Amino acid sequence: MSKTKKNNASRKNQTPKKSGLRKSKSPSSALDSAGLAYSKLLSDPCGSPLVPPVYTGSESGFLFRAEQFANFGDVPLATSGCLHWTPGYPNSTSTELLALATASGAASGTMGVATDSAGRSFLSANAKGCRCVAACLRVTYPGTESGRSGRIHYGHAPAGTLDAGQSVSPNGYAQLLQHYSRTPADTIELIWKPNAADMSVVDPSETAIPALRDQRASICVAWAGLPVQTGLTFHFTAVYEWFPSAGIGLASNTIGKSLSRNTLDDIVNYLIRNGETFVRGAHLNGALPSILSSVYGMMASRQHTRARISM
Repeated sequence: MSKTKKNNASRKNQTPKKSGLRKSKSPSSALDSAGLAYSKLLSDPCGSPLVPPVYTGSESGFLFRAEQFANFGDVPLATSGCLHWTPGYPNSTSTELLALATASGAASGTMGVATDSAGRSFLSANAKGCRCVAACLRVTYPGTESGRSGRIHYGHAPAGTLDAGQSVSPNGYAQLLQHYSRTPADTIELIWKPNAADMSVVDPSETAIPALRDQRASICVAWAGLPVQTGLTFHFTAVYEWFPSAGIGLASNTIGKSLSRNTLDDIVNYLIRNGETFVRGAHLNGALPSILSSVYGMMASRQHTRARISM
């Protein structure tokens, strides 16, 4: 055999070397099917099918979606205020409100308990424990277009930012929030981002424990300069996993746990990487995104996102 043929034969028997470059994965390959299903619910709490969360632990319960509307425009002379909602701790102080005639610090008011959290009346009567799976808050200006005035601030914060009985001004609270807009002509939608504490089960019938509640994630809104006694309309939506109390005729659900290998961080990071946003609808009305917009995100509507989280 000639030297040339020997060289060709040896080349054929050699294992090809792998390049140092890694092939990029498609966005959907980052999550398994159960993780994708939960990412869709977390991104669209109002319309997506109910699926178990990818929370830690062996617990599993029943799922239901709750909604509630409230208009905080009936306080005399009120033009300013702030709202603080903690979906993951549905008790008597999970929704807090302050409404004032001015937004300045000179007229600081006291945060009080506002409307009951969406679904709490059912949970407190039937559940021994629960945890929030997904939630969103839609904010709408109910006044006339010709009378529309003022500004609105909104974003996400730890629940410990505000507590019932705390003295605060709308302007002071607004400084903590990531986004700002003039009073919107259309709806602003804030998507809840659960944290590690939100994976823990809480008894909805027990008195609130601030040390436990304040570790959780909240949705926050502050406003100023609205027409007198107009306020804002809030649409609360929350999906809860609940565990039945004894005596109501339901056996505990032991097979409803998500079998996803993904963690909660995987889901949130996936949504951020793929352009899913936790604040929607406002930038068409002159919103000024903060430097955190790359994390919290802003976009016009959910129609642009549904195709990206296809199963």
